[in-house]
Amino acid sequence: MPANATDQERSIGRIVRDLTQDFTKLFRSEVALLKLEIRDMAAKLSGGTALFAGALVCAIFGLGFLLATLMLGLVALGVPAWLAALILTLLLFGGAAVLAWLGRRKYMAIEFIPTESVAKIKGDIDSIKSDIDRVRSR
Repeated sequence: MPANATDQERSIGRIVRDLTQDFTKLFRSEVALLKLEIRDMAAKLSGGTALFAGALVCAIFGLGFLLATLMLGLVALGVPAWLAALILTLLLFGGAAVLAWLGRRKYMAIEFIPTESVAKIKGDIDSIKSDIDRVRSR
């Protein structure tokens, strides 16, 4: 077909074939964008999670030594050992609750659905539907 052919000079078969080829190219590019968004999200999650895990290991060791120090300090002040252990246990549970709440807030802020790709694909589908309707109305 010559490049200057109008839409009316093109056959329906040619239009459908062109539309199918364009749809295939468009779909592949949308899938590539979706993969890129998912990789980006996974990289952000994995980097933050690895740093969080490293900090957690250091904090666990530090917390163990701090608890031993606090326990010995309370016992030295005349607090019975069982009461010193109970006080420290309650403090640990309180700290765990605060950390769990903060961690939940962080994970809730992450968007797990690639909304940009989904919106583009929906727009593409609507555009293709309107093109098909336009061809059928001829």
